[in-house]
Amino acid sequence: MINEADITSMISAGLAAANELTIVADIAARNALAPTRAMNVFVRNATADTTVASGGAYYLYDLANTAWIKTSEAESLDVVLTWNALQGKPTSTAAQIDAAVGNSHSHANKTQLDKISETDGNLYYNGSLPKTAWASTNW
Repeated sequence: MINEADITSMISAGLAAANELTIVADIAARNALAPTRAMNVFVRNATADTTVASGGAYYLYDLANTAWIKTSEAESLDVVLTWNALQGKPTSTAAQIDAAVGNSHSHANKTQLDKISETDGNLYYNGSLPKTAWASTNW
């Protein structure tokens, strides 16, 4: 007869097994395992997996489908991307984009341009109406 303590023990054992991590040297060692339950495995050198260029990878064993499922790769921890490696990037070069950002709102006479404003439809310079024939923006 199963009691509450037996059920608690079975649940605890199942959870402990699900959280257990096995570490192996390579894909051959991973494949040599004979899982009888779902497993978490870290393969130190997973390069025998064609989807892993270098380093290790984490796998889960799917008992129902008797298959290993890769969940992550250690090589992606140290990825350094270059502009040329980006997909869907703008056609402008990184230097062109940097130049455009640097030149945005850049004018040789910026100090003077910053003094221009409008109030109630009138053009102002340095807080005063200019002393010219065009004293409004209706020109």
